[in-house]
Amino acid sequence: MTTVAESLFPSTEAHLIDTNLFIAFERTDSLSLLERAVTERGIELLLPERVYDELTPEELPYQTPPVDRAIDDGWIRIVESIEYADPVVSNTMDMVRRYIAAADGRSEHDIEQADAVVGGATATLLVQEKVASVSVYTSDKAAFRGIERALAEHGYNNRVQLVRAFDFVDAVNERYRFGP
Repeated sequence: MTTVAESLFPSTEAHLIDTNLFIAFERTDSLSLLERAVTERGIELLLPERVYDELTPEELPYQTPPVDRAIDDGWIRIVESIEYADPVVSNTMDMVRRYIAAADGRSEHDIEQADAVVGGATATLLVQEKVASVSVYTSDKAAFRGIERALAEHGYNNRVQLVRAFDFVDAVNERYRFGP
């Protein structure tokens, strides 16, 4: 029998999140629901260090950032090492910037580094064979398509899955807000 928590998460080995997922839970005051869903399933969310930096700016309306509490509680872990020198990783990051630039009509040089780093972290996990598959939780479809395309070019077809951040937030809230 599939439990509520299991059906929320794709059956991949790693779950890497972008800034927009965490902020969406924060804005809907439902981080505790995300924690519950993650811990019930025994999943650890991975957060690239550059994304962590976006979630912890110098000026905050609270003393301890919610992401720090999640890290302390053990359901989020920072991915610190990205192998920038690896050609698959650098190509993935470049492809992400190109896809976002094309979608937004901006120069690649104007794309936030954190967007490309999500692709770099995904590629690093696969290239170093730390995992066989990764779910990327983001609302940035262009960034995901860049990740998917670059990794497919390097033989990692069907090893990355998009989880649309806002749909995921809605699903977690629907299942846990008034649930058991």
